[in-house]
Amino acid sequence: MAIPNPNGDGFIKETMYVEYEWNPLRCLTCCVFGHSNDSCLKNPRKAVSSANQKNVRQPGNQGSRMTQKGQAVLLQLLPMVCLATWNIRGLNRPLKQTEVRQVVRENGVSFCAVLESHVEVSKLDKVCRSVFSNWEWTSNGGQCDKGTRIIIGWNTDVFDIMVLAQTSQVIHVQMIFKRDKKVIFYSIVYASNSYITRRELWSHLARHKILVANNPWVIMGNFNSALNLEDKSMGASGISTSMRDFQECVNEIEVADIKSIGFHFTWNQKPKKGVGLLKKIDRAMGNIPFVSKFPKAVALFQPYRVFDHCPCILKINKMEKKRANSFKFANFLVHKPGFMDIVKSNWDLSIMGVHQFRLVKKLRALKTTLRSLLYKQGNLHKKVDELRGKLDAIQREVEKHPFDENIRSEEANATREFQEASLDEERF
Repeated sequence: MAIPNPNGDGFIKETMYVEYEWNPLRCLTCCVFGHSNDSCLKNPRKAVSSANQKNVRQPGNQGSRMTQKGQAVLLQLLPMVCLATWNIRGLNRPLKQTEVRQVVRENGVSFCAVLESHVEVSKLDKVCRSVFSNWEWTSNGGQCDKGTRIIIGWNTDVFDIMVLAQTSQVIHVQMIFKRDKKVIFYSIVYASNSYITRRELWSHLARHKILVANNPWVIMGNFNSALNLEDKSMGASGISTSMRDFQECVNEIEVADIKSIGFHFTWNQKPKKGVGLLKKIDRAMGNIPFVSKFPKAVALFQPYRVFDHCPCILKINKMEKKRANSFKFANFLVHKPGFMDIVKSNWDLSIMGVHQFRLVKKLRALKTTLRSLLYKQGNLHKKVDELRGKLDAIQREVEKHPFDENIRSEEANATREFQEASLDEERF
């Protein structure tokens, strides 16, 4: 480093040492972090002898050959991308905003659609900044008579999103994965409660299929209608007009359910007394090109917790190694006994080096001791997580035994405890 002299004549040379935990791979050919020169596709491939022909394969439209080791490197460079839809019936309450953020965080979601938000257009900016932070977002609020029906937010580091069309019941977007430039068409649905009005949606999806052509297409959301007889826990044994309309639409646009795990019934009726109806009206569907291009895609329907609907997480590609959680400082710790002593003891540590290096080392030393102080206060975060897990387990039992009133009672108690703990956590 060249440091100018105070009197303005010349400069002084100083050396600054930087400490780092790891050195990422960097290709000298294309100047991209994440892979080495040996695995770069731009480098010419060496000739392969006939004895080793069985260990190589020819990619679809590429002229160069790729070894199995090279394929493994490419798979590591393609992380799992998660898309989420959740019908939450109102996004104005802080508790519901917190739960949406929790689902996004714990599943590594990069695109989230909130259905039945009920947020007024004038309040969208404030609510979306609270839920999506620094993500981009949009909605179909301009198409709705009252409130906003669909809000979508996405991580601009992962996707380029272009809205193609929208109505009060659906938003169609074109999604480009920035890492590998793959393109899919994605439709987010929140169908009307009236089967007559839903016919407008079915007709709109049929027209959109012409635009999609032979490209991958995913449709996710709340269709407000069962598709098959086994999608209801009770009720009529015949196919209703609503179901027949939905089936005809699915056949016309040539989509089917993406393989899924988790809850089968995605919506639950919560009556004040007795056992409510369970129903599958939330779905993740894809066309043949999508299933062919993303054969490992899977939809996960998670517990609904304090809501009426299950969140749906669509996972695509290989999962990326999970990184350690970043350190977050809890402001209320400054009022706790021992806080100043902890800060003083770490700040008095003797560390050699330049000022910036010493500052970083002391701040890093503070992390462990401040985390310990946080846990001694009862760790409200852990309590909320434990109650959330307890509620998830009980709701899985409801899924297995929908007519058991004792389990329903346990679910009500667990829901109340979870809401109380969440409110306590928000006060801090």
